[in-house]
Amino acid sequence: MELARRSIGTNDAAMRAALVTADLPISDLEASNGSFFRFEENGVLVGFAGYEEHDGSALLRSVVVVPSARGTGSGRAIVEALLRAMRDNGIERTYLLTTTAEDFFRHLGFAEIARQEAPAAILATPQAMTICRTAALLSRAT
Repeated sequence: MELARRSIGTNDAAMRAALVTADLPISDLEASNGSFFRFEENGVLVGFAGYEEHDGSALLRSVVVVPSARGTGSGRAIVEALLRAMRDNGIERTYLLTTTAEDFFRHLGFAEIARQEAPAAILATPQAMTICRTAALLSRAT
């Protein structure tokens, strides 16, 4: 699956709506210094994702597939495209916090780690400190 990726701002209404529909947090988007993207296949929206770079590592965040594209491999394609982009930008390791999608990310090569194993910069993000402080922390070499 070949997806087109377009950079968007954290105030993108479609991304915010998709995140709310999927019960994912949006309260910290305004303060994010991350890069966020809209993904389409043949001009049709399939989802959104973003990442924040922190000292050579990244926090993968806001990965969401719109309901009409779920079960089509779009989630995998979105994450793989973003991992390639991060690798091209010199990011060596990717982390994510999740309360519901551990199995999905494990299939993509992420592994659960103890929080103390993550870099201090990742643990200092608003996601790790407040919004997702009880979420599973997963890591993957980019």
